[in-house]
Amino acid sequence: MKKVLIISYYWLPEKGVGHKRWLGFIEHFKSNGYEPIIFTKGNTNSVTKVKNSYTLIRKKIFDPSIIFSKIFKSDYNRGVIDNSNSIFISFFSWLRSSFFIPDSRIFWVRPSVKYLKQYIKENNIEIVLTTGPPHSMHLIGLKLKKILNIKWIADFRDPYSNWDILLNMRPSYFSKIKHKNYENLFLNNANHVIVTNSMLLKEFSFHMPNNNITCIPNGSLLPETVSSSKNDYFVISHFGLINKFRNPKVFLDVIKNILENNNEFKLKFKLIFCGPVNVSTLNYIKKDQILSQSFEYHKHVDEDQMINIMSNSSLLLLLLNNTEIQNTTPFKIYDYIISNKPLITLGSYNNNDVDSLLEKHKRKKRISYDDHQSIKKIILNSFSNYNKNKEYLYSSDKSEIQF
Repeated sequence: MKKVLIISYYWLPEKGVGHKRWLGFIEHFKSNGYEPIIFTKGNTNSVTKVKNSYTLIRKKIFDPSIIFSKIFKSDYNRGVIDNSNSIFISFFSWLRSSFFIPDSRIFWVRPSVKYLKQYIKENNIEIVLTTGPPHSMHLIGLKLKKILNIKWIADFRDPYSNWDILLNMRPSYFSKIKHKNYENLFLNNANHVIVTNSMLLKEFSFHMPNNNITCIPNGSLLPETVSSSKNDYFVISHFGLINKFRNPKVFLDVIKNILENNNEFKLKFKLIFCGPVNVSTLNYIKKDQILSQSFEYHKHVDEDQMINIMSNSSLLLLLLNNTEIQNTTPFKIYDYIISNKPLITLGSYNNNDVDSLLEKHKRKKRISYDDHQSIKKIILNSFSNYNKNKEYLYSSDKSEIQF
């Protein structure tokens, strides 16, 4: 079997979705004659075999943003950007984006390259694949290619220089140029580039005259989760990150208005958020006497809990980044579609990939964040179906969105 080294900052048992893409692809490697080897961060240095499926190498890392998150008791390191961020967090964001380039994991690059160049030689590895963010992983790939002249594939799960999260950190003018230069180095030195959506494919293709780029979308690791029994509550649930780009204030105001004017809804309704949520959104709910009574929050849920909550939900909330830059596709849309449940999708700007998925799998169209009437209509229609025990389970061919 040929050996492929996959360099991924995130891996099991990491919470979040950063590792799920390549975890999903693991089995496809073996069936196509490749032996996968995962290189990731760890608290200790180790090399282990995982269920006869792949080799797992862990290497210790120094990351200043982890220390920062612990000091300020913040989820900043997980992308929870908040309108209420203090001046210290804003300063650190600027510092991080302006001086730690490509990102704060830059300190992992040198020791990783030193270790991996020897490991690659000793184990006859033919291909290196890096997945980012963090985009320092691509810098490891670039250096290994220059040293060993090895085949290198760069996988961009998210954008780089035109990423709204990076731009929100307000890097200096010269830092933006440096970020862009790194992006061009990655795109034009990798033997092949992979992206996850059509908009990023179009964006990167402008800078790649050789056109060695492919779009391979994400998918879901979940089984189809269909609940046939009626739940005791009419549940709307959201899974994943809520930050300043996904502010659901209008949605929450609509919920509050319904609760104030519909006693039956008030008795039966529950709103569940699962995942990292910015402080301002949590405070907005918890300080409201009406909303807080119907609210349930789980900062972390495992896969079984996620399936259970999703199966008992009547409506799943999907929040797109409310910015003009629409070059990302939320990972959770694939899990949502697999669940067969109805969706309410909020996004004020066109997102071709999301819109296409919603249409293909027969879900309701995306609506604007501030469209009170449409939000209210979808919620009340769904509640009416719940009361009549006529909740609709969607059926469509999901083979192409399952890993």
